[in-house]
Amino acid sequence: MLTATCTQMAQFFVGDVVTLKAGGPRMTITYIGPVRYAEGDWLRCEWFDDRGELRQDLFSQDDVKREPRSIAPGSMHLRTYASPVRSSF
Repeated sequence: MLTATCTQMAQFFVGDVVTLKAGGPRMTITYIGPVRYAEGDWLRCEWFDDRGELRQDLFSQDDVKREPRSIAPGSMHLRTYASPVRSSF
């Protein structure tokens, strides 16, 4: 009988949701691969900041951890905005 032990590093895929191990917003991986100024494969992640602006940055795979794609109830805070359009009803 053959048995094998395999140690596998965290493998990331485009579309995965991650956060920095140090904390921060949930981000979506949009690119995995080499960059000109550093060795190895890097992750380009995108997220929305507190003002709703789209942000992106590159991160080392060692600096992030995978998060579940679904968001647990109670972990989201919805903001309401005053609508400039008034209904005539």
